[in-house]
Amino acid sequence: MQRLQPLACVRVLLAAAVLAACQTVDPGPNFVVPDERFDADYFFCHVEPEVLFAKKCGSGDPAAGDAANGCHFNASAVSGMALVDHPAVVCNGDKPADRSQIGTGSAAQANLQAATLVMSRDYLTAPIYVRPTGSNHPRAVLAKDDPVVDILRTWAQQP
Repeated sequence: MQRLQPLACVRVLLAAAVLAACQTVDPGPNFVVPDERFDADYFFCHVEPEVLFAKKCGSGDPAAGDAANGCHFNASAVSGMALVDHPAVVCNGDKPADRSQIGTGSAAQANLQAATLVMSRDYLTAPIYVRPTGSNHPRAVLAKDDPVVDILRTWAQQP
């Protein structure tokens, strides 16, 4: 067995002391997780109608074996992203035509908040993408190559 030189022993002990001292990082008294914001208008005009409503995320799809209102319109049936049914937001291109449809307290605003909680800038790891593609979800709602995935990608990449 080889003996360590005194200087090598000091280095080993110093490294061990440094590692032992760095067990946690104190974020300070005012630590806040940044609130990620995604383009609300894009959500109202594309994500909600073309993904959430078109794929029947709220109502479920009886033809696919979903119970009536057994999906995201039923807050007691889901563990996250509870949605509210409402008339589609009228849009002119990428902008809502009537801002009263999306005001504070509106159903559309509630859906935006619910969807934002499960969205990420890295949309491929976001629950709004991962779960409906079949991971920890009652059934696969989206195929990974479904064209509506581009809507989620675009939403994730917008400032």
